[in-house]
Amino acid sequence: MKLSVRPLAVLICLICSAAQAETVLTTPHLVGIDNFRDIAGIGTAYTTAHNGEMRSGVFYRSNALTPKGDDLATLNSLNISTVVDVRSPAEVAAQGDTLPEGSRYVNIDLIGNNGAFVIDLSKMTVGDVDAMMEDGERSFVTSGYAREGLGSVFRELASADDAALFHCTAGKDRTGWISAVLQSIAGVSQDDIMANYLATNDYTAARLNATVAMLPASMKETYGALMGVRANWLQAGLEQVVASYGSMDNYLKEGLGLDQATIYVLRGKMVRYLMLPGQENLSGNAAAGASALNALQDSSLSGHYTAYNYYLQNAIVQGSLGGVETQIGGQVHADTESYLLRQPSRQYDAITPQISGRNLQAEQSQVWLQGLTGYLGTDRQDGASSSNEHTSGALVGVTHRFNDAAAANGAIGYSHGSVSAAGGNVKTNTTSATLGVRYGFSSLNTGPWAGVQGSAGYIDYQSERHLSQGLGTAKGDSNGQYYSGRASLGWLSTAKTLTIDPALGVQVTHLAIDGFQETGSELALDMAGVNDTQTSLTADLGIGILPQQAGSWTLTPGINLGYERLLNDDRPTSHSTLYGIGIDQTSAFGSKNLYKAGLRLSGGYRNVTVTSRADYLTADTHSDGISGQLDVAVAF
Repeated sequence: MKLSVRPLAVLICLICSAAQAETVLTTPHLVGIDNFRDIAGIGTAYTTAHNGEMRSGVFYRSNALTPKGDDLATLNSLNISTVVDVRSPAEVAAQGDTLPEGSRYVNIDLIGNNGAFVIDLSKMTVGDVDAMMEDGERSFVTSGYAREGLGSVFRELASADDAALFHCTAGKDRTGWISAVLQSIAGVSQDDIMANYLATNDYTAARLNATVAMLPASMKETYGALMGVRANWLQAGLEQVVASYGSMDNYLKEGLGLDQATIYVLRGKMVRYLMLPGQENLSGNAAAGASALNALQDSSLSGHYTAYNYYLQNAIVQGSLGGVETQIGGQVHADTESYLLRQPSRQYDAITPQISGRNLQAEQSQVWLQGLTGYLGTDRQDGASSSNEHTSGALVGVTHRFNDAAAANGAIGYSHGSVSAAGGNVKTNTTSATLGVRYGFSSLNTGPWAGVQGSAGYIDYQSERHLSQGLGTAKGDSNGQYYSGRASLGWLSTAKTLTIDPALGVQVTHLAIDGFQETGSELALDMAGVNDTQTSLTADLGIGILPQQAGSWTLTPGINLGYERLLNDDRPTSHSTLYGIGIDQTSAFGSKNLYKAGLRLSGGYRNVTVTSRADYLTADTHSDGISGQLDVAVAF
């Protein structure tokens, strides 16, 4: 199912945050495994640091797996893929596990010496039990054997394909320590960690009370203390972590040998963050990108050894998304669509001096070659990153004047475009052809005229998006085509030393780009195809100064002014999916109005004409650019 990401999702997340923080857990109670529970919480899911919430159904803790009645069927329904048994070989031999269907069993002893130790409860006081159990918790920090085993336990849990269950015999001491460490990794509060540890007393109360009731009075208090848990036991272990390693993070890395990636995998499995760093302050493309990064927490990239999981968990710690929110959505594809839709109009502006036929005699033709280059930059705005467009190309064409009133033209060309935005770059290589006719109602050289120009092109489309923070480079390859036409009406007149040529026109361009799947990164997008039509009104004014003689050359300077008004959506939008999450991005260029002003100079020598032209372009959304061209024409 496709989940569409919109900036509205941020508002929805804010509204839902309070409700999500009170997620009710439906962990079953098992008759034969009474200390079975989800480490995500008791009754409701725990909240964590950084606006997170514990996920249910990830890690379960319990005592030995001795199901009764419907217990096994219930276990089978929980999608448990891994069971980690931290009992000694002797304990396992005395009471083996009944495993959930399809689960993988791993036995990792944490005590050593085959779990053998001798105590005489009849000679122990509650104080003695306290001291012994505190030492036991400290040993998880001080014992090399225990630390080695615990490191293996956490690596097994991190590698679990689905839910995992860990347990010892009673599910309270070794299991309680593992649970406390996991909850510390997740960022659960110390109060909740302690409450979860002490919940053993409630879960096992019925069995414990029944057992104690059968004991001699002299042993009841001591045995009751031993079979339950006390806050000072866990606290002793936590204080030993600080005493030996300074922090839980150092204990995990130096004491247990866990690398940062494993710690991040464990946290990614356990925690879902309701709002990512800075997400609530974003807008536009950046907000859509942050929403996608947030939604990916529910994909297979999260809680596994992936670049995304490492990046996101690190971003949570650093308190910043590091710019990836602007890169993930592929804004450059929307910018390229905008660029390609505007190119046919730019091409028409460039060839206008060569297709008028005014410098030709009846039945005369000219062959012309044109080289052009251009640049347009758009500033960052409205949540969209800045973009840059570069164009270079060449056309070769022929214009033929049939008589005083009619001329026709045709040309073929090639252009290379490069669009950069938000860490991405798209290169387009376009092979194009254009045909047109112009008719002067009295003459091409004076009075009203009409023209029609059509063009079409094949586009080779190659993209490369560099994603920061170790997320790789996503590459794409596609192709497409465009079809465009302009109908124009103008009036050429002469006023003393000037020629004035105003014209109004309608430009219609249809662009089609095939959809494609990017490769090379976990965040490679499945890009939807482009099928868009853009219509604009154009107004142009050409002012020519009457020719001046300079030796053997005839020089004709001129001024070009132009305005283009888009009639439909001013900001093309790209559409893509990533693990079923829809991401829309709008182009940085978002103006319905484009203004152009330029200078030109033509030099004629016999039947050769050389024309140079430079233009400045600007739009009302902080977009500015320049273009230049050089034409050589030979009449015959």
